[in-house]
Order: sequence, then structure tokens, then C-alpha cells
Amino acid sequence: MTTTTDRYQHLEASLARARSELDAAEAQGLFCGLLCASGRVNETQWLGEIFEEGVDTDSAAVEACRKDLNSMAESLSTALYSGDMDLELMLPDDEAPLGDRAEALGSWCHGFLFGLGLGGVRQEEIRSSEVRELLQDMGEIARLNLGGEEGSEEDEAALTEIVEYLRVGVLYIAETLQPLQAPPRLQ
Repeated sequence: MTTTTDRYQHLEASLARARSELDAAEAQGLFCGLLCASGRVNETQWLGEIFEEGVDTDSAAVEACRKDLNSMAESLSTALYSGDMDLELMLPDDEAPLGDRAEALGSWCHGFLFGLGLGGVRQEEIRSSEVRELLQDMGEIARLNLGGEEGSEEDEAALTEIVEYLRVGVLYIAETLQPLQAPPRLQ
């Protein structure tokens, strides 16, 4: 069985081989934002954001990465709209330094907010105060910088709580912004 850590490491390596400036966390956040914005991910939306101008998009590394990203998009769509609440944020494993995991979480949030904007969602047009608050919190998290620091058990617990808050928050945002995509029991 493939774990989230395995998927993170695989995508991280795939993005690096394809010379993308995004890491796996930011890429998954971007795709979640796009899915929440429009209920789908269109390759033409993200291709130029993942791969810099001048990168040979026909290279084997880029083609393999595109395949990995499209597969991730399908999995995310299922996770967001199945009603099973099984979305897992793609972050480094718990053995990585706390600062690195917090930085990846900030990248994830940055990607999510960028994906929402890329998908056409304007924060000033969102009617739900809960969604606006979640997006403000993501903006704050995106600015976190702990610089590879080790943390205490309290810091570890706090990061775990923040990850869970975001996971459930993203499911709520998806349900709120794309109610027709959500399963009937969540509507």
C-alpha cells in the first residue's frame, strides 16, 4: 500500500527531475485550490504554473511528471467530493524536522490560495464568513517560517492540529464552493 509519505517523495522527485520550481506540497495545494474553485483540474490551467517557460514539455521527465500530476488530480477529486473525508495533505513525514514540515505546510497553503485564484475565485466575492476566515488563516500559515527548527512536543501537537484544521477546512471549502460536486449527504 502506498502511503502519503511515499506519494510525497515520489512527486517531489518527479517535480525535481522535470525541473519544476514547485515542491510536492505546493503542487498538491495548487490542485486542491483549482478543484475547489471549479470542481475540475484542466491541464492548460496548471501546465505553465508547474513548468517554467523554456522547459521542454515533451521531455520524458516532464511527461512522467505530467502523468503523476494528472493522477494526483484524479485522486484529489475523489478525496474532495466522495464524502469519505479521506483527503490527506501531501507533506513530509513526521520524521522530518518540524521547521521543514511547517515550511511545506506554508507552501501547501500558498499553492491552495494560488489555485483558487487561478480557478477564478475572488476572495471578496465569497459569501461564507467561515470560508473567508479559513482563507485568511491559510494566508497566515503561508507566511510561516521556522527555518528547519526542531520543536517541542507541544509544537508537534500544534502542527498536527493545524494540519487537521486545514484538511477539514479544505473539505468544507470544496463543499461550499462546489456544492453540486459534493455527495448528497454533505449537501
